[in-house]
Amino acid sequence: MTISIDKTDSEREILAALAAEGIESLEALASRLASLDRVQTDESLLSAISMNHAGAESTTTVRHRPPEARLVVDGQRLEPSEIAQFDGTALHSTPGLDSKREPTLFSFTTAEALMNHLASARGSDDIGTTNPDSLSDLSYYYSDDSARGDWLQNGPGRAWRDLSRVGRGIFHAGDWNDVISSVNWCRWDVSLYEHANYGGSQLYLRAGRTYFHLSEWGFNDRASSTVNWGRRF
Repeated sequence: MTISIDKTDSEREILAALAAEGIESLEALASRLASLDRVQTDESLLSAISMNHAGAESTTTVRHRPPEARLVVDGQRLEPSEIAQFDGTALHSTPGLDSKREPTLFSFTTAEALMNHLASARGSDDIGTTNPDSLSDLSYYYSDDSARGDWLQNGPGRAWRDLSRVGRGIFHAGDWNDVISSVNWCRWDVSLYEHANYGGSQLYLRAGRTYFHLSEWGFNDRASSTVNWGRRF
């Protein structure tokens, strides 16, 4: 059976999609494509991105969103809404389980404290799978919940330093800044950052899990740069 597609309708849909992104001429499209980062950074992330200093620049634009999960900041349990008291301060966070096995966002005011927390949890079942090496090397980020919609990937030891310069959708007319809503499981740990160039607050995602709803962790439509660390804690 052959499906006939109305070319005129298809053309209209494409033009409408481009116009919605402010692209109404060939010159505007060419300018948009020329501005994009076409290749992920090929520098060594382990030396180029200091996990202990990421987000150390001015944090006056840091605005936290209450997680849907429980919240613990620097070891103190708070109501999710109380995260607002840390506006202006970058938080370094990771999903986990508390002593009652309830989903909890563990947040810290320093990256060093986050690393200590991750080290103390090494070997726990938070990794989500008994055989992480069977998973893909690639991390996938999705525009919608439940690993749906447009998708973007990172290879191990690679990053997107500025998602506003990474094309999304038809002819890459859109971009990936502040649109990631879910992250698919992969072999390696992944970080999302609130600002470009790995700045602002960080959400550190352990390997071997699919994070279906970043709203659960207060990070829906919030990421402006990403890292696939190519390693696991």
